[in-house]
Amino acid sequence: MISKIALSVLLLAVVAEAKPCFGRCGGRPQPPPCGIPPFLDELPADAQAKITEIWKNYKEGDKCYEEHGLTREIVDALPKEVRKNITKRPPLPFLKGLPKETLAKFDAIFKDKSIPWSEKPEKVIALAEEVLTGDNLKKFQEYKEKKEQEDKEYKEKEEKLSPAAKEVNEKLEALGKQKFEILDGLDEDVKDELFDLWKSRPRGPRRHQ
Repeated sequence: MISKIALSVLLLAVVAEAKPCFGRCGGRPQPPPCGIPPFLDELPADAQAKITEIWKNYKEGDKCYEEHGLTREIVDALPKEVRKNITKRPPLPFLKGLPKETLAKFDAIFKDKSIPWSEKPEKVIALAEEVLTGDNLKKFQEYKEKKEQEDKEYKEKEEKLSPAAKEVNEKLEALGKQKFEILDGLDEDVKDELFDLWKSRPRGPRRHQ
């Protein structure tokens, strides 16, 4: 069975309804994968054309800092209502290239606030095993194996922690979960205020006064 922990990490941002802020939101920067964003077809036609042009010469494996920056500028310039309606979908490799009808089934899980974040991985897995075929199914199986191995290695390292380090690690993990739970319960307008603030946060270490 695929690791719940591994897949949960990817789903956390979705459950918290993280905006497509390309690594500039609050907390540790987590840039999205290189390439055309999965929500491209949800954008206005002119924005789609501009973003497609940005990525047309990108080659897989290359760095994409410039492309991310230009894409972020276009997304940030969109009207607030357009940005709010962009689907918050994690960059799971086995979702790439799926028909809109199939993606909609996964998106329904990601968007459903009645499903606790801890239960979303199992539902995503069950749906993937039900609807995926061909190359997408192969990528899903590869993803499962990779995450299971990563989770095994993580647990092995975790078990070797000293009591003091283990205690701190547990506290930090609890704080991370609390952060996402707080975000999940916020009003949309409050979320927008916070994400706008985090996007403008200066780079580099913060000075605490």
